[in-house]
Amino acid sequence: GKRVRPAFMYSGYAAAGGQAFEAILYTTMAVELLHTFALIHDDIIDNSDLRRGQLTTHKQFEKIHREKKLLGDKKEYALSSAILTGDLALSFAEEIMTSAPFPQERIHRARYFFDQMKEQVIYGEYLDVLGGYRKSLTEDEVLQILDLKTAKYTVERPLHIGAMLAGAPYSLIETYSRYGIPFGQAFQMQDDIVGTFGNEEEIGKPADSDIKEGKKTLLLSRAYQKASFEEKKFLNKVVGNKQATSKEIDQVRSIMKKTGSYDYCVGLAKQLLEQARSAVKDVKLTQEGKWYLLAAVVYLEERL
Repeated sequence: GKRVRPAFMYSGYAAAGGQAFEAILYTTMAVELLHTFALIHDDIIDNSDLRRGQLTTHKQFEKIHREKKLLGDKKEYALSSAILTGDLALSFAEEIMTSAPFPQERIHRARYFFDQMKEQVIYGEYLDVLGGYRKSLTEDEVLQILDLKTAKYTVERPLHIGAMLAGAPYSLIETYSRYGIPFGQAFQMQDDIVGTFGNEEEIGKPADSDIKEGKKTLLLSRAYQKASFEEKKFLNKVVGNKQATSKEIDQVRSIMKKTGSYDYCVGLAKQLLEQARSAVKDVKLTQEGKWYLLAAVVYLEERL
């Protein structure tokens, strides 16, 4: 995977003046394995076939069932095995965080933010699931999901964990929040834009999957808000329809552009990235960690 969360945890540690680089590299595996747990279960919830260009875990287990000619229902075997694999990844994440080669007082401080990271991503995932059973979501509701599932989980909490393991003062937590929340929201917006307008090779899964699954992105929320009556009728027909044709998917993309939803999301993401940059630009941090935080902003800006 991209290892985004370990990278932010490492940079949060380095920027706060941490020096035990072997120790922090070991400990970053905790947030990556937590992410592995979340992805395996997320793919089951979404009934996804591909992840990172390869079969998802439950689909891999279907393949094992087939190849080994096992008895019983292959889907039941695959789902049970994938759920347990996700649980095992979470268990490993807990073990690594608990056994991290740092003073116990620092681990205790870091664990608070690690626990917050776990709880908030699960709550955000539930809101995402709930959104799939609702006709529409407001922009604020979409942003709340972005905040919990991405901003806090991907950027803010890993930075906080790194800071605590470095023995940083709690005042740095606020700085990292001012960076992590807008950056994380922009990160998810950019991911949703690529997930709708990119190609399968670039994103590792079909580029029409977000529309076919009816994923409640800001792109979609804004398009509904600005669409005409006829356009809304068309969106209702296609979004969430797993049998939608390529032509219909292209028409949804056209509505997103015509209503200004695409430009709005790109513009908002750029504003959020500027907020993130401003949050750390003039703050006293060590050069390596600060460089990563600023370079991450530039990287996202270039992809928008």
